[in-house]
Amino acid sequence: MTPERILLTTVEVAREVFADRLSAAYALGSLAHGGFAPLVSDLDIALILDELTSGTEAEIQRVRQQAVARAAGPLAERLSIFWTDWDGVRRGRGRTGRLPEIDRLDLLDQGRLLHGADGRDGATPPEHAKLVSDAAEFACTWFDDARIALLHEPRRLVAAGPRPVTKAALFPMRFRYTLATGRIGHNADAAGWYAAHGAYPELAEAAMRWREHGLDDTADDVLQRCLTGVHEEFFDAYDQALTAAGQHTLAARLRERARLIG
Repeated sequence: MTPERILLTTVEVAREVFADRLSAAYALGSLAHGGFAPLVSDLDIALILDELTSGTEAEIQRVRQQAVARAAGPLAERLSIFWTDWDGVRRGRGRTGRLPEIDRLDLLDQGRLLHGADGRDGATPPEHAKLVSDAAEFACTWFDDARIALLHEPRRLVAAGPRPVTKAALFPMRFRYTLATGRIGHNADAAGWYAAHGAYPELAEAAMRWREHGLDDTADDVLQRCLTGVHEEFFDAYDQALTAAGQHTLAARLRERARLIG
């Protein structure tokens, strides 16, 4: 089943589960703005509901399970569902639903309507400071001990295939791009920006190549030389930004994670 058909299947299932409560659905990420790489890309969709309840998360899980089963294939396993109500789309609402500010910005800027009426008019884009703090919060959670240990073992990453390798390489570049520009870090934009501003341009160029064509015999060597350094740059840049903004507690949490990389 094609990526587009998987998204439309997800909409079909969501309409069955939520009925009239489903107000709209949008394609996000590379299936909205381009750059989809069959080897590695996620399939991102946002469901907009007329209201959120205590049971919404369980209903979303049911939508995903049924959509993946109906689509039947390894590509469907990459389905990622975001959800919120219209207030969450237009103004953001902290932890209500699942639509982090960077993904809300993606929806506002380039979300592609799949179902319902477009209600983005009058929305307030996320402030730069909120994008930065959200990215830092995410990094504190994402970089658990196991993921940090994996940064020091590139051969294990390479053995797992191009998807985990390219995510590990491009994640810090994408968030540094957002820090520098206030825009969402699409892979090509972020890699191009990093190649011009970062200390390890070789990794940016290689990661984009691996996204399209798969890993090659340079992967282990490039990762050995560049991967931890790219992450150290990311942590340093966000530490400085958070400290300058007076977010000392969050900066300290980020530094605690960074110490395990050094």
